[in-house]
Amino acid sequence: MEKLVYAVEGLDRLGKSTLIQGIRNQLGYYEVIHFSKPQKLDAYSRASDQSLSFAGIPLASQQVYQYQHESFLNSMLIARSGARIIFDRWHLGEAVYSPLYRGYSGDYVFKLEESTGLSGYSGVRLILLTEDFDIAEHFVDDGESFDITKRREEQELFLAAFERSKVRDKRIICVTDPGLGGFKPKAQVLAEALE
Repeated sequence: MEKLVYAVEGLDRLGKSTLIQGIRNQLGYYEVIHFSKPQKLDAYSRASDQSLSFAGIPLASQQVYQYQHESFLNSMLIARSGARIIFDRWHLGEAVYSPLYRGYSGDYVFKLEESTGLSGYSGVRLILLTEDFDIAEHFVDDGESFDITKRREEQELFLAAFERSKVRDKRIICVTDPGLGGFKPKAQVLAEALE
């Protein structure tokens, strides 16, 4: 099997970590880079005053934007290196969560795909996990998610971001199955990710 960089995206609690472990079990060692919420660093504490703004964007949001921009730029360059990497969340989430929760547009990530050459690179597989809410709306709030009442809206934004992405090798995997009335077996989701 061709060596690929994998990026697994989607809502909380759809099995991203389980899929990633399955990929590692099947293919051997891969380093996992987990993108989570931007960290609150002391260096950004001066930006905590939301009344300060630059170009109409609160200074605190500008600081988060800079943090995220550098993170995604570096990760795309790493992806182009051919290293054995799996991204647990990646840049699509920025196009979802930034306009909803951070006060700025995350559309810049699509420009980063172009500027880093990621859009023409065939060594990355972008996987978006989705669920059919009519089959299984299973989510239990663990206190780590943004706003559980916005799950459907978040998924729609993930789907729109997925369509905009110019990554060549992309697949959407719905983790629910109407025939089962619930979640697909883990082995089936893994097979879809690796085929």
